[in-house]
Amino acid sequence: MTEHFYRYRPIKAVLDEFHELENQEIYFSTPDELNDPMEGFKDIFWSGDEIVWRNFLKHYILCVLQTANYCFIAADQFELNILRNIVFWVPQELPEAPIREVYQRVAAEFLAEPAVKTFLALMASRTTPIRRSELTGCLRALHGFAMQIVIKEYRERGLLPPQAPGPEPPPREKLRQHAIAMMEGVTKITSSEYPPQRISEALFAINEAAIAQVMLINEYNLPNRDKQLPIVFLANRFPTAYVAALDRLVHRDWYVACFAKTGHNHSMWSTYANGHRGVCLMFKTTANATGAPTLPIETVTSARGSKGKPITYASSEVAHELRRVRYTAQYPAIDFFRSLGSISEMHMNNFWYLGEDGSFSECRDAVYADPAAWRNSYWQTFGESALYKTPEWAHEEEYRIVVHSGFDMSTKDKRKLKYRFQDLAGIVFGARTDIEDELKIMRIVDAKCAKAKRSDFKFFEIRYLHAESRFQLFPLDLLKIKYS
Repeated sequence: MTEHFYRYRPIKAVLDEFHELENQEIYFSTPDELNDPMEGFKDIFWSGDEIVWRNFLKHYILCVLQTANYCFIAADQFELNILRNIVFWVPQELPEAPIREVYQRVAAEFLAEPAVKTFLALMASRTTPIRRSELTGCLRALHGFAMQIVIKEYRERGLLPPQAPGPEPPPREKLRQHAIAMMEGVTKITSSEYPPQRISEALFAINEAAIAQVMLINEYNLPNRDKQLPIVFLANRFPTAYVAALDRLVHRDWYVACFAKTGHNHSMWSTYANGHRGVCLMFKTTANATGAPTLPIETVTSARGSKGKPITYASSEVAHELRRVRYTAQYPAIDFFRSLGSISEMHMNNFWYLGEDGSFSECRDAVYADPAAWRNSYWQTFGESALYKTPEWAHEEEYRIVVHSGFDMSTKDKRKLKYRFQDLAGIVFGARTDIEDELKIMRIVDAKCAKAKRSDFKFFEIRYLHAESRFQLFPLDLLKIKYS
C-alpha cells in the first residue's frame, strides 16, 4: 500500500544554501540540532555488583587523568566535548609509556581513599538503582579526591609548576567526612509514599541545580576565563560531563529525518518551513513485509582499502522505515551495566565485567546467557530511544527515519543522503512562498521530470479557508507536467 508523508523545509535548505531539491538529498540531524532539549534522552540507571562498580571507578579516574592531560600538557587541543572520545578508553589501551604507570598509581590511591571505598560498598550492596542526578552528586563528592591525586602526580613528575600562592584546597579529612556523611545519609531516606530512590533523585536534582547556579556565578566572575576554561571544566564541570558522556557507551550515535502525515499543519509550516515561506515535500512510501511505510535511501554499506591507498566506500539503496514518534513524559529505562552495546566485546570481557581475581560480574550474564534475546532487546530499546518526545509536541504527529552506521557520519556532508526522484510525489508551496522561489522549484522539477520521463508529479499550495477557519491543501492542476 502506498502512503504519502510530508517533510517541511525552509527555502534555504531546498534551494539557496543546501540545494536539497536539486541534489535529491535528505539531511539527517543530530539530536543536538533538533528543537527539543529532551531529544535522545535516556533514562539510564546504574545497578550492579562490586566488580562493575570497581571498574566504573577505575574508568572514572582514567577519564580524569586523560582529561587532565589536555588541560595541563596539550591545552591547545582541549575542547568541551573531549569526553565524547575519552569515555571509550579502558586502561588496557594505555601505551607502554609513563602514562600507564601514572594511571596505575592514581587508580590505586583513588580506590584506597576511604570515601571511595564507602561509595563502592554502598553501590555494591544497594538493592535499588541509582540514576543520573544522584550518581553525578556522588561523583562530585569524590571528584575532589581524584583532582588532588592526579594533580599531585603531575606535580611530582615535574609536569606542573610548583604550588602557586593562594587559598589552600579543603583539607582531605574534611572532604572525606562530608562525602561519607552525604552518601551514607542517602541510604537512610525512607518514605511511605514515594520509593527512596525517587526521593534521593529529586533531592540530588535540586542540589545539582543549585551547584550549577554557583558555578555559573563563579565563571562569570572569573578573570581570563577563556584561558582558564580547560581547568574550569576539569575542576567543576567534569562529573556532569562524564555522566552525560556515558550515554555513548550504551548506544552509538544516531541521526534523524523528520516527516509528518499531513501537509497542512499550520504549526509545522510556521516552525519548520520559515513561517509558510518554505515548502513541503511530499514523499511516496512503500509498505514492507510488516506493513510499515518505507523510503529507499542511499547509504554507505561497505568499505574497502589496502595499505598505502585511500579507503573507498560503496553505497546502495536501503529501505528505511518511517516510525511514529511517541509523545510521553516517560522514557524507557536502560540498565547501564547490562547495555554496553557501543563498546567491543573485548573491552566488556577484559575490563568492564572482569574482576580482579579473574571472575566475571553477574551483569555479564544478562548479555551472554541468551545473546540473541539480548541483541533483540538492545536494538529495540535503541530504536525506541530516538522516537520519544514530550507531550507538548504531540500536535506535530511526527514520523521519523532514524539512521546509524558503523561508518563515519559525524560531518554534515556525510549526513546528506540521497533519495530517488521517483519517490518525490509532489511539492506543496506555503501560503507566503515567494513566487521567484516557486519558479526556481518548478524549473528544477521540470528538468528532472523530463529526464525521468515523468508526468505524474503534483504541485499544491496551502490556503486558508476562512469559512472553516483552517488551512487546506489545494492542487495546482494547471501546473501538470506532461511527457510522452
